[in-house]
Amino acid sequence: MGDNGVMPNALSLLPTIRSLFPGLSGDTIMLDNAGGSQLPRCVIDAMREYMEKSFVQLGGDYPLSKCATAVIPRAREVVKVFLGGHEAAGGHAAGSAIGAGMGDVFFGSSSTVLCYELAAAYADARDACRNLDAAPADLREHFAKASGAASGSVLGGTHGSLRDRLLTRDQIVVCTAGHEANVGPWMRLALRGYTIVPWHVEPLRDTHGPSAGQTSWRPSLDTLKKLVNSRTLLVLMPQVSNILGEVWDVRAAAEIAHAAGARIVVDGVAYAPHRAPRMSELGCDWYVYSTYKVFGPHMAAMFGTHEAMGELVGPNHYFLDSKVPYKWELGNASHEAAAGVAALWDFMCQLATLDAGAATAAMSKPRDWSTAPTRDVFDRAFALIRGLEDRHTAQLIDYLKSKPSVRIVGPRHAESSRVGTISFTSKKATPVQISHHLGERNVAMRQGHAYSKRLVEQLATDTDLHIDPAIGVARLSIQHYNSPEELAIVCAALDEIV
Repeated sequence: MGDNGVMPNALSLLPTIRSLFPGLSGDTIMLDNAGGSQLPRCVIDAMREYMEKSFVQLGGDYPLSKCATAVIPRAREVVKVFLGGHEAAGGHAAGSAIGAGMGDVFFGSSSTVLCYELAAAYADARDACRNLDAAPADLREHFAKASGAASGSVLGGTHGSLRDRLLTRDQIVVCTAGHEANVGPWMRLALRGYTIVPWHVEPLRDTHGPSAGQTSWRPSLDTLKKLVNSRTLLVLMPQVSNILGEVWDVRAAAEIAHAAGARIVVDGVAYAPHRAPRMSELGCDWYVYSTYKVFGPHMAAMFGTHEAMGELVGPNHYFLDSKVPYKWELGNASHEAAAGVAALWDFMCQLATLDAGAATAAMSKPRDWSTAPTRDVFDRAFALIRGLEDRHTAQLIDYLKSKPSVRIVGPRHAESSRVGTISFTSKKATPVQISHHLGERNVAMRQGHAYSKRLVEQLATDTDLHIDPAIGVARLSIQHYNSPEELAIVCAALDEIV
């Protein structure tokens, strides 16, 4: 490893890395990775093997069912380690409970679905506290037991009992810069009597760092301090905007939310494909991401701390006990998809051991579920991922900065405060024209609002960005498996139109 934690020969390993992805064997240049990453062969194999050898009902007494039943818990275990949710509690910020209380992981068909489930659970909890006699049996039993209990350790008993908090806290602060998955479900709670407080991005002038002297659009923490109060139940925010590509300070936002007695829900969909999150550092109560954007199948995972989960009742059938996480997995998680998610560990092992001598052995090693996933392997694998991605991001950013007609929508650098999701506009061509031009040359990219329509509409007020809110932006999104040669082809194609 180099001084910066990146393998010095990372670029030389790229052909081997690319060989792990069957989808890269064709002619398409994959630069629409923010919409979904490519699948490693080990993930594809794990799903196929599950369907071929153990496609049976779970929970049976026969050996094949016992084998199949182990898949979903294994997938949860892998995701928990990936998110750092397995680590011991304990924060290190003075006066802060950041990192206090790790929790559990549950799955759903998408991040949008999981956020709707969570929003409904909070609304159901308040309704049950208002009219306990009329509540379904599972909610009635839960809130009858919790009626005099103080809230969890992150918030502390100083913020009142759980019932008092749910009844008196009727404000929800929503960062409108996120993907609609973690915006729309909460906006709809206005129909259930909540007051929705928008937390918009603002044009803030950077005074230091790689963007010094430039104006960046981001949600202001100073503004958040003014928005939260004793009535705030929740704060919602993205860790990275899938338009701007900038990494935002979740930890600081969590401290502000917790100080006011509120919980925080973080959308990590645009962050998790690039860097392994760490719940003990972020301090959030809930964290959601899409597994299909992190080298896995179409599914999503949500992490919740024990304290946050303990306040609510999952939406699964009333006669099921409140055991987490099954109570949150309506109809159970997709079995074959869980097998693919579990195989993320296999891919991480391949990357972590990938060097000139160990590459073949790492690729051919059979899956071994008797071995518990460990965080150090994720850290090593993502050091390699990040080293390659940062190099690719710099190549593309430098090119776009060289074009007078182009405006980069987001940070104009490839430093640690951004990921390789790069949006831009051009005075010479619309995003639609750029997308069509590159599409004809077999380059996968995206144009539009990328489900962050509210953000794009606000950014359009900045005339320097040349954004038509009806059209949106052009977006190229990088993954570590892209190559310098591919990016050179893309830049040459862009030369013809921007």
